[in-house]
Amino acid sequence: MLDEQREFETKLAILGDILAKKQEALETILNICENQESLYASSSIHERRDFLLEMGKEKQIYIDQVLHCDDAFQAIFEPLSATFPDKGQNYPDQVKGLQEAIQRVLEIDVKIRVQEERTKISAKAVWAKEGRGASAEPTQADRNYILSQYQENNRNRPK
Repeated sequence: MLDEQREFETKLAILGDILAKKQEALETILNICENQESLYASSSIHERRDFLLEMGKEKQIYIDQVLHCDDAFQAIFEPLSATFPDKGQNYPDQVKGLQEAIQRVLEIDVKIRVQEERTKISAKAVWAKEGRGASAEPTQADRNYILSQYQENNRNRPK
């Protein structure tokens, strides 16, 4: 019985650590997204494109970390889920901490989605200034970048 309690406590602590790492990765992704928007004010098309590509690569690293955290969290939580309502009552502070961490992670995720929309608006404005117009067809490089951003933002990954 004591071993079961320690195991449960340890798993709760691990879940908390996973959420903290996910939060850190999401905060970095948010910063990258904000920087991507600011790059559209850059005067050089080539410089902007190069920076955006580098930022996209860096963001993908953090997205992979978020996905790894999600997988690790699920792998630990799934076996606990059947007993969590009963055993979790014995650890109200830890459970509340997990709930708060999940809430923070969700809030950052929403901020990222909002920031991505702002970046799209900035990109369309720049394309209009560059003579391509908001309705003009983006270049293949633009399409590839937009596709990669869509995939990253929607956390698409091979199954």
